Amino acid sequence: MSEPTTSEREAVRTTVLVYGIYGYTGLLVGREAVRRDVDIIAAGRDRARTEAAARDLGVQFRVVALDDAEGLDAALADVDIVAHCAGPYERTSAPMVDACLRTGTHYLDLTGEADVFEAVYARDSDARDAGVALVPGVGFDVVPTDHLAAVAKQALLEAITGDIAMVSPGGFSRGTLSTALLGMAAGNKIRVSGEFEPVAHSHRILTIDLPGSKKATVASTPLGDLASAARTAGLQNVTTFTALPGATLLRRLDRPMRRLLSVRGVGDALEKLLAFVPVPSEATRGRTRSAGWVRLTDGSGRSVERSIEVDNTYAFTAKSMVQAMIALADSPVTGALTPSTAFGVDFIDTIPGVTLVRGTAAEVG
Repeated sequence: MSEPTTSEREAVRTTVLVYGIYGYTGLLVGREAVRRDVDIIAAGRDRARTEAAARDLGVQFRVVALDDAEGLDAALADVDIVAHCAGPYERTSAPMVDACLRTGTHYLDLTGEADVFEAVYARDSDARDAGVALVPGVGFDVVPTDHLAAVAKQALLEAITGDIAMVSPGGFSRGTLSTALLGMAAGNKIRVSGEFEPVAHSHRILTIDLPGSKKATVASTPLGDLASAARTAGLQNVTTFTALPGATLLRRLDRPMRRLLSVRGVGDALEKLLAFVPVPSEATRGRTRSAGWVRLTDGSGRSVERSIEVDNTYAFTAKSMVQAMIALADSPVTGALTPSTAFGVDFIDTIPGVTLVRGTAAEVG
């Protein structure tokens, strides 16, 4: 593990509790935080795994379950920021947000689930009253695309519609796959006139231009930008996309799959099988790169496109989460916010160690 450069050695005089420390992404976040001299406490519900991760990182640890409100309050009593890395956030976000509001603790997470974003944003008034920031989605979901939406909006101020895509090669963590299973069971959705509307999985398929003259085929799937882009860029209509193998088949099987996943025990059985799925290796993280793409359109049909390539999804996520900790410690804000509204449109440019490649800006009409 390389030592941080002088410019990277921003020692944070803030205590950050990293919850879900022994998960795939949580441990990456913990290692990056230690590398950058951030004062963290490792936390999770399983004592043995939490203690092992803390020993690996050389930090203190706390053991607490999310359904233990009193225990959570005690765990956060002397903590400034929670970096919540334990998903699926559909199940885990609300109790941690509640605890942060009760204890006056800032909240960061890595969710990519649109409904979770909406639930957190609904606590904006509560967050302001408590004097804390609630900032969901400070990893690959949704920092690159949130940045692109903000930049594209500056180029087309009257934009009301957005198509937003992410391309993430290199495999997924078990937590991500577990979240995807829940999302598949719940069904696809888009944003229309400010409200979520159900649609079939892969109901739209696009070929998009990415940096380096690359192209990607992406299919509609529900991502966090359905919520975040509405706040960052004021969009009324949003469809989100990602690269999916067999997208056309997925569209045809949408209803049968949802019915199958709704059968008692099927989803649980599939989640257990995820324990045997290999996670992305360090070599994979080093050789693969991820990308984001945004097209915004106004009422007259004019559109702008922006794209960006970043490090591997999980490598980027760890660096982005830690930079969010540092940004929040340096310049505290309050309310329920997107990464761009919390830390600035160019937050992505402040993340050390991330190699960015921007695509050619395109404008039509």
